[in-house]
Amino acid sequence: MSGKLKKPKFTGMKIYCNTCKRDNPTCKHHDSHVYRVRLHVKGSTKGVKVKTLLSRDYDEAVDEAIAFKKEMVSVNYQPEYKPKERTSTVQTIQTLVSGILKYDQYLNGKHELVHLRKEVGDAHRKETIRFCTYFCDAVKKIDNVTLLPISEISQHHVAAFYSWAEKEYAPRTFNKMMAAMKGFFDFIVAVEKIKMENPFAVYVTKEVGKQNIQTLSKTEFEAVLEAVDNASPIFNMKTGEKKTMFYPYLKNAFKLFLLTGGRREEVVDLKWSDLMITVQDVRFFQVANGKVEKQKRSKNLHGATANKFFPVNADLMELLTELGYEEFKGQDKFIIAPERTVSSKTIMDRVSKAFTHYRKEAGITKEVSLDELRKTYLTWMNTIMNKDTKILSSHSNQEVLNNHYIDPTVLSAVEKANLEFRIFAS
Repeated sequence: MSGKLKKPKFTGMKIYCNTCKRDNPTCKHHDSHVYRVRLHVKGSTKGVKVKTLLSRDYDEAVDEAIAFKKEMVSVNYQPEYKPKERTSTVQTIQTLVSGILKYDQYLNGKHELVHLRKEVGDAHRKETIRFCTYFCDAVKKIDNVTLLPISEISQHHVAAFYSWAEKEYAPRTFNKMMAAMKGFFDFIVAVEKIKMENPFAVYVTKEVGKQNIQTLSKTEFEAVLEAVDNASPIFNMKTGEKKTMFYPYLKNAFKLFLLTGGRREEVVDLKWSDLMITVQDVRFFQVANGKVEKQKRSKNLHGATANKFFPVNADLMELLTELGYEEFKGQDKFIIAPERTVSSKTIMDRVSKAFTHYRKEAGITKEVSLDELRKTYLTWMNTIMNKDTKILSSHSNQEVLNNHYIDPTVLSAVEKANLEFRIFAS
């Protein structure tokens, strides 16, 4: 494309420079020059219709201009309506892999359709995506997941995953995985509008037996505390690295877990200012119910903060006195590691891993973790509170406690009749 364009004589036809952005240019950008035609819209004062002509040949350009003018006259200078093309940088789901990536964004509250955004806890999100990845691995054994359209995921793929999962996982986890996959494809169908049926809509769940609940005895708990003082704090990692499990707040943290029955984040973030005293001199900790608040956030629910309560019994009061109750009561200071320089999550992980380490160092062979301190607390509380235990533990019903937290072997009927509200009845 080179050379000057012939000066037009057709009415409304001009030479236009794409570089200078002007009609009838005097520049030397000859390669950027094109013919344009400008038509006045009849009946208007300043209305015009403009078209850039394709040809650089003058005669051909004139033919284009005449055709354009005839077209405008025939439609009364109103061009045919063409719906505006939507441009989007959002990745379209085509394969299983792209679907999983989009679902991860969705669970992280980053979906482009803001009214459909869902946000869950980070641990739940990671677990769900891990299950989706397991399903992807199962599909790989049958089809090429980089080419297979997600809409062609079939019952055969589900069957392959089902067979693998029932061999690898216990019924409780198996059911959790299948429910997670059903939720994933609900998202694909209902939110992303992929035209397909949910392949996990119907499946047979596994029967889950009653959990073998384990708690700690007084002797076992004291052995763990003694191990903190006397056993080796060094843990040999699989990588060959050596890591210390000792932190100065461990023993008090273990005791506070046992004597409140709180969840990890509730105990680690417990402050002196959370301690309430009634006019009857009844003491209790009042904290936000983290579990309920997470559920409310995931469902976009609002309203007053849900609270839960830790009664301060004789055991707990003794511990608080040791930790400086008279000095710190009412202060906005953490009870555990008040001068902390790391996050609460880091402290939670340290306490949890350290408990398992020192439990093993104490020679306790049964598989109990930090969670069993909560179960121990709720077991002993249940002997006093019975069906009212769920009021303080924030569980929805007694069945949940019976199935997962209450150890039925702890107390005999005689011990129960004479029990005062102390952990281990000491």
